[in-house]
Amino acid sequence: MDDVWPLIGRDEELRRIWATIEGSGDGSGVLVAGGVGVGKSRLASAAVAVLAKRHAVRWVTATASARTLPLGAFAQWAPTSQADPMMVIHTVIKALTAGDKPVVVAVDDVHLLDDLSVVVIQQLVQRGLARVVLTLRGTEPAPDTITTLWKDGFLNRLDLDPLRENDTECLLSQALAGPVAPATAAELWNLTRGNVLFLRHLVRQERDAGRLVSDVGTWRLIGEPVVSPTLAKLITGQLGSLTDDTAEVLDYLAIGEPIDGTVLEILTSPHAVKEVHSRGLIDMTSDNGDIAVRLSHPLYGEVRRSTGNLLQLRRLRGRLATALATRADPTPAALLRRALLTLESDLPPDLGLYLAATATALRLHDAPLALRFADAGHISDSGFQGAMLHYWVLNHVGRAQDAFTLLEALDQNALTIEEQRRLSVMRVGTLCWSLGDPERARQELSVAMVAPYNHNSSELAAFEALLESVQGRPDRAIAAGNVVFQAAPSDMAFVLTSCALVIAHGYSGNAVKVSPLTKRASALVATSSDASALEYGIVYFHIEAMFIAGYLQAAEQVMTQFVEYAASTPGTIGLFVSLLHSYVDLSQGRLSAALEVLNRADREFRTTTYDRSAVVSCRVYLILALSHRGDGKRAAELVRDLDTLNPYGFLRSACTLAKAWAAAAQEMIADAIRLARTAAAIAAERGHFGQELLCLQAASQFGDRTTAHRVNELTALVDGPRVHAVALHANGLTCVNGEKLTEASRRYEEIGDIVAATDASAQAGTLFREQQHHGSALTAIERARMLAGTHRGLNTPALRKARETTPLTRRQREIVALVSQGFTNKEIAERLGVSIRTVEGHRYHARLR
Repeated sequence: MDDVWPLIGRDEELRRIWATIEGSGDGSGVLVAGGVGVGKSRLASAAVAVLAKRHAVRWVTATASARTLPLGAFAQWAPTSQADPMMVIHTVIKALTAGDKPVVVAVDDVHLLDDLSVVVIQQLVQRGLARVVLTLRGTEPAPDTITTLWKDGFLNRLDLDPLRENDTECLLSQALAGPVAPATAAELWNLTRGNVLFLRHLVRQERDAGRLVSDVGTWRLIGEPVVSPTLAKLITGQLGSLTDDTAEVLDYLAIGEPIDGTVLEILTSPHAVKEVHSRGLIDMTSDNGDIAVRLSHPLYGEVRRSTGNLLQLRRLRGRLATALATRADPTPAALLRRALLTLESDLPPDLGLYLAATATALRLHDAPLALRFADAGHISDSGFQGAMLHYWVLNHVGRAQDAFTLLEALDQNALTIEEQRRLSVMRVGTLCWSLGDPERARQELSVAMVAPYNHNSSELAAFEALLESVQGRPDRAIAAGNVVFQAAPSDMAFVLTSCALVIAHGYSGNAVKVSPLTKRASALVATSSDASALEYGIVYFHIEAMFIAGYLQAAEQVMTQFVEYAASTPGTIGLFVSLLHSYVDLSQGRLSAALEVLNRADREFRTTTYDRSAVVSCRVYLILALSHRGDGKRAAELVRDLDTLNPYGFLRSACTLAKAWAAAAQEMIADAIRLARTAAAIAAERGHFGQELLCLQAASQFGDRTTAHRVNELTALVDGPRVHAVALHANGLTCVNGEKLTEASRRYEEIGDIVAATDASAQAGTLFREQQHHGSALTAIERARMLAGTHRGLNTPALRKARETTPLTRRQREIVALVSQGFTNKEIAERLGVSIRTVEGHRYHARLR
């Protein structure tokens, strides 16, 4: 990272300065005004650097120390012997304007000029001897003479605002020489609000501290940013001198902004509030008739919190929480704010408040905050409801084993019949999903079903359907689910059963039956606290069903609706929402976007136990994304423990298909086709005809010409547009018909499967080339390149083969791929089961010497 950052987002300001100095604008100079750190000096230096090509530039930096000396800023041009001030000014002006070129005098921090230096500027401007570029700190008063020059039209004033969020992201990417994760860019902007000086300090310290790292080519923050002593000193200097009263105003806002103006004045004093407002340290806005007061910059709060007296801050939080408790404000945000202030104050614990805050934070998907309240209030000791609430919180932060331990510690003899029923449901659910042990969950379910207190439990009956579904038995799941629906199930039972049937119908290829289930289940999720925890599962499996059928636009709409309110939530829910996004990106060939999320999610899922199926799916998607990009080496590494990672029957076919794609990425095409067929057979055996179709589609993408018969049969078993595109693809390969492959590519593109569209077009081009139809070959291959170029990084076997100018044998392509991934001749020979000399010979013929 260079010391001098690029100038971003200031094109319009540069043009205005140049227009004024070059004479096409009004005035004899420009006054650039703005707060500390917004980039006034950087803008001025960039402007005069260009002007220096045709002008003689005199750069002056005014300082507080030089201000004590007459003409201190212009000392290098001032004579040492003259005593008459006017003669000295005349000499300075003559020295500044000497030469043949027009002169530009640039003064940084003009508010620090001494009086005689200001007169020099006045004379240069009014007499037209030079053009000037001046910078002024917005919070400091300008010298009266400079203000008069501006008001009289000699100077054009340019008020410089902090950088906008998109410009800040662009600046970060250029300064760090690489893309920045959107969440990281947003966090850095929220902290610095476009103040480049603060941003530079924060980026440098976070990178040096190892909290800002390059992760698979993308910069991201890991952990919370910290205000370093250097940055704190810089910001403290901007705050200026503070009395005890004004410091207290800032401290109250640092711990609890925004604060109602009336409350703040009661806690401090009207005079102190007025004083900090006049100095630009706080902002006041109207909010439903009240005045909301905030700090004018987020880092002010960071500094006051990090440098303040901890005991004093605890006392202030207690006073603010007490004041807020007297105000009628039923909003969730107000409740959480008061609870958090109480938690971090000198007030005694408030169990009722913490219980309400835990439930509210969990409902808003902020599981880490909910855990703070739950732990602080020891809510699991307050009774069964508190224990259940604590259980859900632990689950949502990925501590499923702790959640299950909490359930096991409950005294069943102290529970009501209804509470015993709920406990049974929670135990089965935790074993099935969070701990990834469906067999033990089934054993637990069998024991629970015969307990007298669980007679006619619709929730346990729903888990019967769900366990059948996740173990890959869709017919039995649907039959069990229909029994639940006929028995007036509870909200939780209905949503559980819906989830089971969405999986069963989706994998079986009956997408038309999915939407009605998810519509009613989603409505219950929105209103039922018991069912709300299942929201992610309903959305996830709905999207997967739409993808299998080929309704990719519908899948993206479902995802977008969910992401709108949940994507930025902390904890595991936010991670799962990002996973949804990556699934849609992957299906439409947006590999870079998908990989950014999947790499991070795969790492984080290893440290949590929230939903084992999501962990497995994340790994499968990551392998597919890497394979589509041609990174077979890393894909092969991730495949190794996939079977151990997956405990679910319904995901076995998908895991086998991931292995097929990993093999294809290494040009092990025969193995890839064999594995794809195996995956299809696993799916067919379970009645997962939709999943079977995806496996046969992949086999066709690998070049398998034997899939047409089965795909044609599946057209009567699977609904949605995908099956017809796959049928065209498979039949085109079987009939050696390039036109059908071209049409298949168009169908894939229509449904949004860009990877398959690229492969089908590439295969059409290869086939046309083999048939000596060179014009058609060029057209098809160019179409494949266009599709791959639209979604950067796509590099599949079909695309690589189409790009070959001299066709290679299958073995040569395998060796080419392994060489490109860094394998030695010896490693390749061992991997392929051939001699080193054979590898060398193939490399020679493939011109890979």
